[in-house]
Amino acid sequence: MIDIIIPVYNARETLPYTLMSILLQRGNLSYKVTLVDDCSNESYDDIIAQFQEKIDIQYLRLSVNSGGGLARQYGIDHTKLPYIVFLDAYDLFYNCDSLYTLYSYIIRGYDMVSGSEWVEEKKGFFVNEGDLHGKMYRRQYILNHHVTFNNTRFHEDNYFNSFMLLSGAYNINLPDVTYLYCDNQESITKKNSNKEFECLEILISNMKELFDLIPITTNNKGLFKQFIFMKFKYFNRLYTNFTKQEKSIFSSWIMKYFPNFISFVGVDDISELEKMVCCYFDVL
Repeated sequence: MIDIIIPVYNARETLPYTLMSILLQRGNLSYKVTLVDDCSNESYDDIIAQFQEKIDIQYLRLSVNSGGGLARQYGIDHTKLPYIVFLDAYDLFYNCDSLYTLYSYIIRGYDMVSGSEWVEEKKGFFVNEGDLHGKMYRRQYILNHHVTFNNTRFHEDNYFNSFMLLSGAYNINLPDVTYLYCDNQESITKKNSNKEFECLEILISNMKELFDLIPITTNNKGLFKQFIFMKFKYFNRLYTNFTKQEKSIFSSWIMKYFPNFISFVGVDDISELEKMVCCYFDVL
């Protein structure tokens, strides 16, 4: 019933723990694990052999290193079970009931179920709607609404989930913790933490791509309103700590992709920002 898609890149040290956390899942669920090797420099044959008697594992390998987003998309395109879960090769299901918790809700008719996650570095529980961790997706909804990953290496998870939500996915956020996000210093985010500011342009361009893909209608206007409010609430929280040069660069990105939203930049009064966003969309 469930496809568990795991992009792997030079993850020999941690992958056995990830697979063990799958093996320990209770609930007598039917699932298949698909490892999408993003052109690693190492083999996983021996690790797969250790688990293959107890876990149905499919191994796929990309010919060119393409990043986590396209690796996951390749996994979607080469699997077929009704529900999809993404798991990183450095992370774990939080406990033995994590998979069943997500499944028990999605069978009630939801298109996307989001569990809480424990982030090892931050030592806290929360639901992060922007990432893929601790979530389960209905495949038919993804196919019907042509939800895909794009080819960016940063914020591709945010793009995918925003696509789901803006297209109208019936979703729920659970208080149950289902995912353990491990502190991995080798992840692309950690290795490029000094480029965090520059990657904001990717996030903004992804937003523009979604606006171009999904027309605003009477039915989804409220979703877009909430989407823009939450994004600029996040942007403006960062904006207060930008240098003068960074503020200028950030404003130029907004002008490039969303010139009509330039007045939202730097508004630190949340109620005022919400009022401005509502006024903009209400006249559409």
